[in-house]
Amino acid sequence: MSDNVLSSISYLHQFIRYSEEQNLELNYSHITNTLEKHKGQDFIPFNDFKDFVHDIYSKSSCPWLGLHFAQKIQLSSHGSLGFAVSHGIDLGECLELISRYYQTRLQAIGINIQVNGEDCLLEIKETCTWEPIRELLYEVLLASLLNVIEFVIGKGVEQCTVCFPYKAPAWQDKYVELLPCSVHFDAKTAGVTIPKSLLKITSVTANPRSVELARAQCDEELSRLNQFDSLEQKVVSLVEQAHDYSLSIEEIARNLNMSKSTLARKLKTENTSFSKVMANLRKAQAKNLLLNTQSSIEAIALTLGYDDASNFNRSFKRWFDSSPSQFRLAQTGYLGSTSSHFDSIKTRSWLIRTVCELV
Repeated sequence: MSDNVLSSISYLHQFIRYSEEQNLELNYSHITNTLEKHKGQDFIPFNDFKDFVHDIYSKSSCPWLGLHFAQKIQLSSHGSLGFAVSHGIDLGECLELISRYYQTRLQAIGINIQVNGEDCLLEIKETCTWEPIRELLYEVLLASLLNVIEFVIGKGVEQCTVCFPYKAPAWQDKYVELLPCSVHFDAKTAGVTIPKSLLKITSVTANPRSVELARAQCDEELSRLNQFDSLEQKVVSLVEQAHDYSLSIEEIARNLNMSKSTLARKLKTENTSFSKVMANLRKAQAKNLLLNTQSSIEAIALTLGYDDASNFNRSFKRWFDSSPSQFRLAQTGYLGSTSSHFDSIKTRSWLIRTVCELV
């Protein structure tokens, strides 16, 4: 379930810095490969993030690493969300910002606000599998939330209660030492309970204009994150936008600002290849054109980037175990045009491309 879940790459960079500060001997070739694979991107797969953090934890002699790491995180570490929170009007607005926009930082987490009587619960939910770093991640998250609350309202944080959804570890005394409020373990719900009276405490760094600017940035990041594509999907998008199923791997690679070999290598990491992506696109579009247009078989072949109809026929039979004309007749009852305008269409296409190149 966590295959398509993303994490901000900045969190990975923070853990890299932490591991360097702690002089941990890690597999840095793996780290380099991970960073190269996602070069120029703001997010990485959560699975890659988990692997790296687990490697750090396995090499560390500090079992409460999550608590220790959280002490080093500044509000600025959370990007636009951190900027928004640092200028929130009061604690209530700051919590609302966190709940609304935290997925711009880590999609593996859902944060909900529940008001029950005199208390407000900031509830943490797992949106995918966190193992094998589940306890460490809860330490980082809940300790970081307490740090934010303390930043906004100061000593009022001592009135809060933090709940962890697992049994007390052997180092539970470190939780009491490092966290500024009451700690409960083995809770049914993970999160921070805050007296409702604290929500209206004004932040000393409040700035409504800055919050609005940061909200706009967070909205943009959230939209971009929701549209985050695999490399395969980016190739598909380029072909479909161009309506050109004859695009070569060189042309696609140039559009994506990478070399042909890099594109091929990255597609391989997604268990596919350029030829497979193009074949799937042509297959889907062939079916669409046969069922939803009255274009001739020859014209469809040309549209899909085939030099002649016979090559298209062979591919189509391999895909659907039927010829294009038989498939269309069986599905729609329409035989299609029997006249061939392939050569004239092909000539017009060649002329158009030549003129475009000259221009």
